[in-house]
Amino acid sequence: MGQWGACLGIAFLSWPIGWVVKCIPVSDKPFVMHLSSMIYTENWVNSPAQQEDNSWQAFVFVPKGNWYITKLYNLKVECGISNHHKSRTPDACFFFADNLIVIDRNYDDVYIMSLHEGQATATQWLDDTEKKLLGLKASAAKKFKVDRVQPVMHSPSEAGFVDEKYREQYMKDVEKCLKLIKDGESFELCLTTQIRKKIGQIDYLGLYLTLREKNPPPYAAWLNFSKENLCICCSSPERFLQLDGNGILEAKPIKGTIARVLTKEEDEHLKFQLQYSEKDQAENLMIVDLLRNDLGRRVYEPGSIHVPRLMDVESYAIVHTMVSTIRGKKLPKMSPVDCVRAAFPGGSMTRAPKLRSMELLDAIENSSRGIYSGSIGFFSYHQTFDLNIVIRTIVIHDGEASIGGGATVSLSNPESENQYKF
Repeated sequence: MGQWGACLGIAFLSWPIGWVVKCIPVSDKPFVMHLSSMIYTENWVNSPAQQEDNSWQAFVFVPKGNWYITKLYNLKVECGISNHHKSRTPDACFFFADNLIVIDRNYDDVYIMSLHEGQATATQWLDDTEKKLLGLKASAAKKFKVDRVQPVMHSPSEAGFVDEKYREQYMKDVEKCLKLIKDGESFELCLTTQIRKKIGQIDYLGLYLTLREKNPPPYAAWLNFSKENLCICCSSPERFLQLDGNGILEAKPIKGTIARVLTKEEDEHLKFQLQYSEKDQAENLMIVDLLRNDLGRRVYEPGSIHVPRLMDVESYAIVHTMVSTIRGKKLPKMSPVDCVRAAFPGGSMTRAPKLRSMELLDAIENSSRGIYSGSIGFFSYHQTFDLNIVIRTIVIHDGEASIGGGATVSLSNPESENQYKF
């Protein structure tokens, strides 16, 4: 495996609840092993005082200690799958959030929280943060919005991005995938590539806020790891896995996307077109079956797995997407980390059969996917977690911005796949 950890940074996660966190670096043990030991075997978690403290149950979120992680696609090696390519970035960034500002956008509430050990009751950070928040002026956000430079729409090439593969090579690779599918090697293959651009000094947070304003997604994240010269501006609409306090494990794969238009009648027509697209239905159904296999075979209690929403269309600011929901009850013997390990990386970024598809993709793709296709989210001491799929994301590392994209199924057309891979 590659490197991970030792990443000191700050983060803003835009789940239904937003988090602003202070974080500390951790060591460089194997990631999955370290994740399990640090989250679920700390002495204070099982202390009588902690077991008797149920005050957190009054919140709509889990306020006690969260480990925030960024997992790269390359961490599939810890799930039993080999890597052909080494990533330029750490395979995971992992930090503990002990001081948090939590914004509940559903109820317009703001919570300031600090985790401490034993009977310590230090409140300096809480007091200072409360004072700063109460001193904020309502006009500040409006001023920032007015002063910000409005983005100009360009194609990737017009914006100065360079594709890792020339058009002809990418189309040849799509044809290779189609042949492998026809030969029975795979049902679907998620062939990806990346575009890259050298950049100078830019406002990373301003870039993320522009993305979020343009298309507010439910599982967005902004992470800045200054020691690694790494910044992630993630605008993901896709949940990988969520485990709630009742042991219910949920996946929400997205397959099928179409751009929205201003005219209401035409927009409804495009939504209808997506809903009944044979290609998109085939992709979505395959991922549902893949996740039902990954989780049902190893993680869910027998008979608990169900699909409450199959191929629903959800609408966002600029796109319609086809989303399915898979749920089930976790087996008591399975830890939260076991659940993730059973399904990582997300099947929507590999296709099926999963292991063979990843082997084929590693042979065709000429570089590591890095953070793209991986996952961002948090694990809580309360045995819960929530993780996204890293798509629609700008990764800035060592002065270079990169964006990943692509997909292939048996109904794919090489020219169309090349045109719409980003």
